[in-house]
Amino acid sequence: MKLNLNYKEMPVLPYIQRKKLPAKPGIYYVGNSSSPVMYVGLSRNLKSRHINHHRQGQFEAIENAYIRYRVVAEDLLATILDLTGILRKLEKQAIDYYKPILNNTTVANQPKFTTLHGPTYIQIHKAKEACYCSHFDAQDGDELTINTSRLPLLTRAIKEQRPILLIASGSYKDYETAGYDNLSELVIYKNEKIYLLISRFIPYGYEDSNCFGYGYVAYGGSSKIFLNPYIILNNRPGFQEFRGSYLKLGFTNCERSPFAKELLTLGDFNLLSLT
Repeated sequence: MKLNLNYKEMPVLPYIQRKKLPAKPGIYYVGNSSSPVMYVGLSRNLKSRHINHHRQGQFEAIENAYIRYRVVAEDLLATILDLTGILRKLEKQAIDYYKPILNNTTVANQPKFTTLHGPTYIQIHKAKEACYCSHFDAQDGDELTINTSRLPLLTRAIKEQRPILLIASGSYKDYETAGYDNLSELVIYKNEKIYLLISRFIPYGYEDSNCFGYGYVAYGGSSKIFLNPYIILNNRPGFQEFRGSYLKLGFTNCERSPFAKELLTLGDFNLLSLT
């Protein structure tokens, strides 16, 4: 899908008027007249996203800040199966082109994650139903999203800055049909369901969504992508017990499972822990 991402041709609002943004999906830029594209983002609902953006303090500190935006037209929405995936690709194009100075900065006053205690959340990506996971098109540090309907768990994860790990599931044929790369790494598990650790991130916000029938989309940062090579979970010690108890529940807290510690280790969360 093509979308005009030239900031000069986008609708524009003073940042203090951001509540006037349309409640529609699209790409947005935050900046001012001297630096028009200081931050690039995506949203399934531009208005909802900017009512309580996790970088609101940064944006308000920009002198004479403006927000530019491009919505996805209604006729195009009807043809899109994976809206979040499409928006992520467009966001990446804009980031690669404009190289905004704020996208890779940390957010002030964010709680520091610790692996010492507390909830650990997982989400399942079913390769057969949801197809290729667009997280693999991201890079370490990029903002990531997942879809869920379990708002109480999600709001706790955001409040406590707890980790979310995305796990793919499917047969070898499912991954092949969905267009996954590196299939040679999966051949040994061709006769069983294959589970891959795709990514991890720390959530910082959410908005309403109807993607794949889920009620909310969660946003997060401090991300890491596990692609080269794949992290295959099937033969990890303790995984089969973990699979039977937790991988049928969708978005859930798995802190009571001994395998949660293994997931945190595989997720390289020791780099984020308090010392």
